Parts: sequence; structure tokens; C-alpha cells
Amino acid sequence: MKYTFKDITSSLTKKKNSRSSLWVQLWVRKASFPVTYLFINAGWTANMVSVLSWVVIFFAAVLLCFNNFGCMFAGVILTNFWLVLDCVDGNIARVKKVKTFMGDFYDAVAGYGPFSFTTIALGVAAYHTSFLVSEEYRVWLILIGAVGAVANVYMRLVHQKYLNCYFAAKKILGELDEITLKDTEDKKSFAYIREQIDKNFGVAGLFMPWLFVALFTNTFDIMLLCYTAYYVLSFVAICVLYCKNASNFEIEAQAKMKVTGKENK
Repeated sequence: MKYTFKDITSSLTKKKNSRSSLWVQLWVRKASFPVTYLFINAGWTANMVSVLSWVVIFFAAVLLCFNNFGCMFAGVILTNFWLVLDCVDGNIARVKKVKTFMGDFYDAVAGYGPFSFTTIALGVAAYHTSFLVSEEYRVWLILIGAVGAVANVYMRLVHQKYLNCYFAAKKILGELDEITLKDTEDKKSFAYIREQIDKNFGVAGLFMPWLFVALFTNTFDIMLLCYTAYYVLSFVAICVLYCKNASNFEIEAQAKMKVTGKENK
């Protein structure tokens, strides 16, 4: 089946687009349409594109680690292309109207690339180009990049583990149908605020144009420090919040189990 360019552009709803960062709305989505046209008509699936984006972000990070402007420039370009591919797999899924059971897995695996590979690569790039830190202490920038990567990935691991336990508990309690994402739509909730900050400041937002600025001004060190601080603070906030939520949920769940046990008797 031959898909037209209109099939691709019309598949994106206004609500879906509005949930994206300004950077994605301004150019990434638009750039993804012709790329989607090529891939979808070549027979690629959404999962295949996700795997390709995983490979792209890995090599982008490797290139950023070389002390060579050309390699770094290629790394920045490929990192931005990763974001385009991150939109392409979604475009293909919507156009083909195919619900894959493991699509979220492939998408998440590819999405963790910038949080790990790229953050470490920022540390190495900062090591090569820093003007804030003297050469004898620059090795610490690599360590900072590693700390930022671990904090970011660990934060998301905590988030996913909490959700897995929460869903499992809700299923046991017979309340699985009550699980919603209303908290991300409540503008006063922590989840909504965190989503907005991550959307516009994270890898799908300011991060991408900032890479170009850092490259041409030799300020990878400043970018690294800002994002590592953001990742570490986010990690601490998520851990504190979810530990508190888990404790409160455990108390409520145990109380419900006792009530249910009495009723069953």
C-alpha cells in the first residue's frame, strides 16, 4: 500500500501536537513528515524505526566524545536526528493504525539513549572543550556526566517500578479500572508541572538547540552542569515523592484488604 504525504500529516491530531515541546512543534514534527514518507513506503514498521533511533543515538554519543569539531558537529546533528526518528515511529504507528503490544518497550529503550549515552558524552565533550575548568581538573567533568546519566536513568527506573507496583496492587484490589492519567492534566499537580518542565527543558525541548549553541561556543561544560543539576534534583524529588506516595498507598491498601477480608468471611 502506498501512503501519501497527506496521510501522514493528517494523522497527527492537534491534541497530540500540543502535548509536544515548542521545539518539536516548530520544526521536529515538520521534519519528521518527509522522513516518515520514505520509511513507511519502504516497508518499515514503527518498531524498526525505534531500533534504528537507538543505534543513531549511540553513535551520536560516540562522535560527541571525539576531540574534533567535525565529529562533534556530526554528533549534534545525529542527536537531533534521533528526535526526528522519535517522531517518525509514532507517525508510522498512527498512519498504519496498528497497535503493537511491545511498541512501548522499543520506544522506551530508544528513548533512554539520550538520558544515558548523551549525558555521558556531554561530560567527555566538556572535558575536551571546557574553559571554566583548568585542564588538571577537567576529568571531574566526565564524572559529573556519569552522575547525571545515572541520576536520570535511576529516576526513570524508580518511576517505572512505582507504577508497576501500583498497577499490580490496584489489580489485586479490583480497582484497575480506576487508573487514569488525570494527574498529568491537573495543572496544579506535581505530575503536570514535572511533565511541562521535562517537555520543554528536556531532550525533546531546549536540550537540542542548546547542543548547537554549546558546540559553537565551547560551552558544553555549562550545559553539562545545568542538566546534571536538573537530573539530580529531579531524582531526589521523584524518590521523596514516590516513597511518600508508596507509604500512604500501602496504609490505604492494607486497610482495604482487611475490610475485604471481613466481608468475605
